[in-house]
Amino acid sequence: MARNELRDLDSIWESDLLDRRGDAEFLQKFLNGRMGERAKAGMSGSFVLNLEAEWGFGKTFFMTRFAEQLSASGHPVVFIDAWKNDFSDDPYTNVVAEIERYFQQFLDEARATEGGFVKAYDAVKKNVGKIFWIGLKGGLKRGSRWLIAEGADEIVEVVDKHVVDTGEVGEKIGSDMEEQTIKVTDAIIDAFAEKRIKDFEEAKVSLDRFRESLARLLLELEEQTGKKLPFYVLIDELDRCRPTYAIAMLERIKHLFDVDNVVFLVSTDTQQLAHSINGVYGQGFDSRRYLQRFFSRSYVLPKPTPRALIDSILDSSGTNESKWQAPGIENDNRGFLAEASTRYGMSIRETQQAVDILQSLTTVWSHNSPIQLLVMYPLIFGFLSGKDITDLTSAGWLYRSANPILHDWTVIDQGVFSGFKKFRQTNRISDYLRSLLDAVSGSMRAYLDINPDRYNAQEVPNYIDLWVEDLQSREYNLRFSNAVRKEEVSLIRSYPDYIRHAGRISV
Repeated sequence: MARNELRDLDSIWESDLLDRRGDAEFLQKFLNGRMGERAKAGMSGSFVLNLEAEWGFGKTFFMTRFAEQLSASGHPVVFIDAWKNDFSDDPYTNVVAEIERYFQQFLDEARATEGGFVKAYDAVKKNVGKIFWIGLKGGLKRGSRWLIAEGADEIVEVVDKHVVDTGEVGEKIGSDMEEQTIKVTDAIIDAFAEKRIKDFEEAKVSLDRFRESLARLLLELEEQTGKKLPFYVLIDELDRCRPTYAIAMLERIKHLFDVDNVVFLVSTDTQQLAHSINGVYGQGFDSRRYLQRFFSRSYVLPKPTPRALIDSILDSSGTNESKWQAPGIENDNRGFLAEASTRYGMSIRETQQAVDILQSLTTVWSHNSPIQLLVMYPLIFGFLSGKDITDLTSAGWLYRSANPILHDWTVIDQGVFSGFKKFRQTNRISDYLRSLLDAVSGSMRAYLDINPDRYNAQEVPNYIDLWVEDLQSREYNLRFSNAVRKEEVSLIRSYPDYIRHAGRISV
């Protein structure tokens, strides 16, 4: 790989927080190599790869960057966002339009030379329109009622033509469906069937010619522009499309674009797509096996680590993380979120939802006291899991779950207490959590009155006790200064309400 190309790749993958560059470089080598092997073995047709990953695994990021990487390497590339165009009836139009747009950039220069590129391009264009008939439904002569219901406009067209061709005096077909059913004769039905069959046969010939002319066009492209085959067509967001559109897209790729030197890369959440297909064909339908018919191979993007996922979300969000505080001296907010996500067994989707809720309530957080992630983030998970998060006392879900879930999660706190010698303590996160919940169970003033400053104690105190006391003292002073407010409680007690509000606007 040339130096300037490597420099381009460094720029392309600069924000690759999920470490997808390695997957992209492997896939490019594999696909180029596999297409070369197929050519040597005399195998024809396209190669269709399913890029498989769950929602939130960064498929779109990968696809857009992979397209840039392929282009920087000299390959012709077309990128299609299937979801943006699933309003149309036939994805064939979408794919053809994007391919045509790509080739048009070379036309002006090619026409000046009047070479084979223009002829091949014109040949492709000539056969494109006729292929729309390829979707012909089976069973043409099922009775006039079926024919009218499925294609009333075409029946009217055939009636008009039948009257002209035969000289017969036909009766006008009324707008009422039942009346149309009576008026259409067997002769008209036969004429309609004959017309459709003829159109279908013409479409099949056009399809063969379309494939041949597209294959020639690709060879001309390589020769005239120096682009390196194979030709890549990347289709993203297919699993977000209407099931019928997604199915039609796969069918068009498989049957209409089965052309030499063409690689299709289709990104899907295969499980979700299979579920959608079951909605069309029924729950008993083996949709996973059905999908395998369309793909030559599948490549599964690895699951991102919670830390990589959280970094990816936060780096692109602009969230004010200074409003957060994690337990312990180091105050590693992102590290805490990642570890908590793992400890509570959050899926990728749940982690994304939890961070989204945290971001939403951070946006509206107007208090000077920071959000205590130690309480807030597990509560968010509890909310997403359907737990009762209202009770923050020792009888509530959060307190009771601290030991079994967080017992062996420890942090090392080390430093120097004012007036004391150096210390190094290993403290459990579960002890942090329960100590903080105990502290906020009553009024702030009552807690501070029975927990006087212990910096003058003779023994080195437990850091958790001082951490909790410091949080309560700082919050009280920020909110009330020197005023005595005996009944006021910590803002931590309001966390459940914040979560419920933010949860209503989460993704």
